[in-house]
Amino acid sequence: MLTALLALALQAPAPQPPATPEKPKAEKKICRRDAATGSIMTMRTCRTQSEWSQVDSAAADVTAEALRQRANAGTSMTSTRDGN
Repeated sequence: MLTALLALALQAPAPQPPATPEKPKAEKKICRRDAATGSIMTMRTCRTQSEWSQVDSAAADVTAEALRQRANAGTSMTSTRDGN
């Protein structure tokens, strides 16, 4: 009887440790040097590619809006050459 139990124990598959989920690879940091307006000192800023994409997109939106406002600034005012 003991021999049969030992034989069954040896044939049973060993319990497998739970599989650890693979960690997603951390995004690589990209560093840029920025100078604040009015300063000669630069600052190093490090962000991921997706974060830089968001920053660049926001900056492009602000620039486009400023250009749009500048282009429309002269159209709302009416003036004549003779000052009337």
